[in-house]
Parts: sequence; structure tokens; C-alpha cells
Amino acid sequence: MPEGSETTAQPVDAPATRVRSASASPFLAGVGAIVFAVLLGFCAYAGSVALAAAYLLSALVVAVGWPMLLGLPRERSSSLVLGIAAVSMTVIVGWADTADGIRWVTAALAISLALVFLQSLVSRGERERVVISLAVMSLGLGALASGAFIADAALRDHGREAVVAALAGASLGTALDVALRGRERLSEATLPVSLLLGIGAGLIAAAVAGVPWNAPLVAGLLGAGVSHAFRSILRAPARLGGPAAQLALGSATVLFVGVLPTAATWFFAQIS
Repeated sequence: MPEGSETTAQPVDAPATRVRSASASPFLAGVGAIVFAVLLGFCAYAGSVALAAAYLLSALVVAVGWPMLLGLPRERSSSLVLGIAAVSMTVIVGWADTADGIRWVTAALAISLALVFLQSLVSRGERERVVISLAVMSLGLGALASGAFIADAALRDHGREAVVAALAGASLGTALDVALRGRERLSEATLPVSLLLGIGAGLIAAAVAGVPWNAPLVAGLLGAGVSHAFRSILRAPARLGGPAAQLALGSATVLFVGVLPTAATWFFAQIS
């Protein structure tokens, strides 16, 4: 009996061993966040086609790695749904300078959510797992939809500077969070230091471009704060397994703050 019990226990430990062996350094998430932020920020000045290409790359990274990051039971079908959303929103980003522009993001998001619910309906997993899968996929789609609004902000007055500030606040905060992970005393300073970095990024972007500092500063501040909250939500359930999952975390963190520059520029345009 002891020999048989050992034999049956061995396969239970095997998946955990494979996950640990496949895990990548968490620093890859910070590096990925900075790389994608620089790419998106630069392409925001280069035009809608270049921005659409940068967005597609960032969104596809999320589509591939997001199910791996959070351990979804049906990784391939989940990646397919996210990939469809990424491609459809890329088309919208490329057409952002037309009359309809970014308004079609809501339609693409609604169709993608419908696909997520259909995927869950055909799933044979437990109800708890289905609910978790719905929440995880909805959060991933939210990051993709928010990132698409970078194209809208780039068309507004002082919007590109706000985009740079928000992306800088999110990416620098992610890199700092990853660098200080595991250091209890220093990790407590992640949020305030990230907020200061976001404010500094906004002031620098405004000063270099010679534009008013209000919208870039607010976008940078909110970008650092919102990205910190986003990472905090993912910290507990994330498995952080493999390079694709790490890059997805970095890219999703950056895309998640994409709507903030639009909100900041719209607000100050209304009160001015």
C-alpha cells in the first residue's frame, strides 16, 4: 500500500513542478512594460497606422500570455477570443482619425464579451471556475479596450503629452514594483514613489513640448496610481509562469491606463 500511495501521489506533484520549472524572472514584466510604453508613446506621434501596429503587437502579447498568467483552464480558446478582440480594436485604432473614430470600441468590446460568455457556456468546468474565468477574461478585455483609447487621446490638444505621461507613470511604476518585490520595507514605498514618478513624467512631457502641464500631470499621476491598483489585483491569483505570461502582465498594465489621457484632456477642455 505505501508503494501504491507514492505512485498515485507522483502525478499530483508533476504539474506544480512543471509550472515552477517554466517560471520566468518577474523582471521581464517590468522590462516589457517599459518597452511597450516607449513603443506606444513614440507611435502616438508617428500617426494612426504606426500606432495601430504598436497596439496590435501589445494586444497580441496580452492575448497569448493572459490565460497563462492567470491559469485559465482553456488557454487556447481564451487566447483566441482575446486575439479576435485585439485584431478588431486594432482596425478601430487605425481608423481613429475618421468621423466615427474610437466610438466603435464599445461595439468591439460588446461582441468580445459575448464571445467570452459563449465560451463559458460551453465549458464543463465547475461553476466557481467559470465565474473566475469570466472575471479574468473581462479584465483582459478591459485592458485591450482601454489601450485603444490612446488613439483618441493622440488626436486631442496636448493629448500626446498626456499619453506619454500616463504610459511613463504605469511602466516606471511596474518596473519599480518588480524591482522591490520581496523587500518588505522598500516595497511599501512603491505607491508613493510611483505617484511621484508619474507627476515628474507629466511635468517633463509638458515642459519638453511647451504645452500646459495640467493634463499631462494628471494623466501621469493617474497612470501610476491605476496601474498600481491593477497589479495589486493580479498579484494574488497570478501564477507568473513563463516569459509569455510575464510580458502579458507588462503589456496589460500599460494598456490598462490608455483611457486616462483621454479623460484628462477632456476634463480640462471642459473647464477651460
